[in-house]
Amino acid sequence: MKLLEKEFKRIKLDHNEALKATAARVVLGSSVIRVFQKGTKEKLMSVLARVGIDGLCKIKNQRQFKLWFEKELNKVAVVVRKTNRANCRIYPGYKWGHSTKVLTLHIREMVLKSRYFKDKEVKRISSWLYTPIDSIAIKRLRKLGVKLPFNKIKDIRTPKMFYGAQDILAKSAIKANVPRIWFDDNWGYRIKSKISSEAIF
Repeated sequence: MKLLEKEFKRIKLDHNEALKATAARVVLGSSVIRVFQKGTKEKLMSVLARVGIDGLCKIKNQRQFKLWFEKELNKVAVVVRKTNRANCRIYPGYKWGHSTKVLTLHIREMVLKSRYFKDKEVKRISSWLYTPIDSIAIKRLRKLGVKLPFNKIKDIRTPKMFYGAQDILAKSAIKANVPRIWFDDNWGYRIKSKISSEAIF
């Protein structure tokens, strides 16, 4: 029993780091990682576990969040580029398409699902979070009549393309009084066998 008690004390000390590692593992499931070359998952897990997530508590506005996001994005993009030099499936949008998808999913997991932050922090941070842009989001936006300058994730090759889509989402989300990150709820709808006679997909 003493060994078990010691184990729980170790877990207590390492709990926050475990939450980060768990979030990275959840995010890098087959639907996300399959586009990358072998060996990418392990390296991405390492870089995501080191994302400066605690820095979110010090952020006061969207501009500061953008600066924080791009700093962390650069780290993710370096890993993606180095492990996928000959992977034509992710270029030219390896950074503003595929890397932003990985990072936005990880941040969403940490902020909205992990209980890493206090409720009041979650509410404040949620308003700044970017929506993960993937094939499901692109398809849904197009069905809603939103014109995008890209058809696939790999076509999102510039910050203007990425932030343009985020701005469109933010404007409508603000009017509905919800965070734009909630648009990612469409992933949940997608896996239902049938929502109603007027299914959204």
